[in-house]
Amino acid sequence: MKGAVVIVNPHSGKEGQSELVDAISTHLRQFFDKVVPYVSKDANDVSDIARAARKEGSTAVFVVGGDGTVSRAVRGLLDGAQDDEDLPILGILPGGTGNGFARVLGIPSAIPEALGEFNPTRKRRIDIVFANGTPYIYTLTGGSLPEGIREVPSEDKTRLGFFAYVASELQRIGDNEQHRLRISVDGKSREEQVNSFVAFSSNALVNLFTDQADAAIDDGLIHLLVLKDASLPALLSLAPDALRASIEDNDHTLYMHGTSMRIECLEGNLRCGMDGDDGPCLPVSLTIKPQRVSAFYGSQSTM
Repeated sequence: MKGAVVIVNPHSGKEGQSELVDAISTHLRQFFDKVVPYVSKDANDVSDIARAARKEGSTAVFVVGGDGTVSRAVRGLLDGAQDDEDLPILGILPGGTGNGFARVLGIPSAIPEALGEFNPTRKRRIDIVFANGTPYIYTLTGGSLPEGIREVPSEDKTRLGFFAYVASELQRIGDNEQHRLRISVDGKSREEQVNSFVAFSSNALVNLFTDQADAAIDDGLIHLLVLKDASLPALLSLAPDALRASIEDNDHTLYMHGTSMRIECLEGNLRCGMDGDDGPCLPVSLTIKPQRVSAFYGSQSTM
C-alpha cells in the first residue's frame, strides 16, 4: 500500500504517547511504502493534518487518541471533500480516555496489541452523522450525561483515564433535571420531558440496549435513545430491561431511528456533548451520509 499518515495527540488522556511515534511508524512500514508521523499541537491541528493528508492522496490516516481526536480527524478528512471523493482509510490506535468508537470497531485498547493484530485487509465502510453540518463518529449526547463528561478536569482524565468518566457519572445518579424537548424523526414530531439523550453515529452499540434496533455501522440510520426520568427509582426499574436488551419496553425511555432528526429545547438552553467534547447548543439537526468513510477494524469486531 502507498503512503500513511500517523497523527498523535499527546493531550488525549494518557500522556507520554509521543515516544511511541517511532515504534508505530516502524511497525506500519511493513504495510505502507511511506509513513509520515505528526504530533498535533492542538485540536485544530488534528483536522488540518488529516485534511492535508487527503489532499496529498494518502492511502490511510492513523489517529492515536480518543473519540474526540478521531472525530476531529474525520472532520478534516471530510472538510472540502466532494461527496464522491475517495478518502484515506481511517485507522485508530486508542490513546485517549474515551475510546468507545475503537471498541465498536473491535480494536484492542492497548496500542501494542492494536498494532500487533493490525491487518490491512480488514476494512469496511461506516456511516457518518452530521450535527448542524459537523460530522461526529460516535455519540451526540444531551442532558446530565454530557455535563458529567465535560466537567471532568483534564488532569483527572490523564490520571484516571476511563474511570474519570465512570466516577463522574456515579456522582450524578439521581440527577433528574429535565428539559422539554421537541424531537422530530423523518418529519414526525413529538414533545417530551427528557433528562438525557444519545444519538449514535456509525454505531452498533445501541444493540446492547434494545433488540429492536438491529443497528450496524453501515445501516444508513441514526439511532436515538432517550432517558426521560433519571431519578433513582426510574434507573433501578431500567436494570431488568437493560439486561434483556429491551429498554424500549420501559416507560422511562424512548428508542427512535431514522435518516434525519431535529432536536429542539423548548424551555431554556441545552448544550450537547459530541464525541466526549463540547458540542452545539440545541436546536440540532442530524443528517447522515451512509458508508461515507472506510475504516480498519480489529479482530474483536462483531460486525
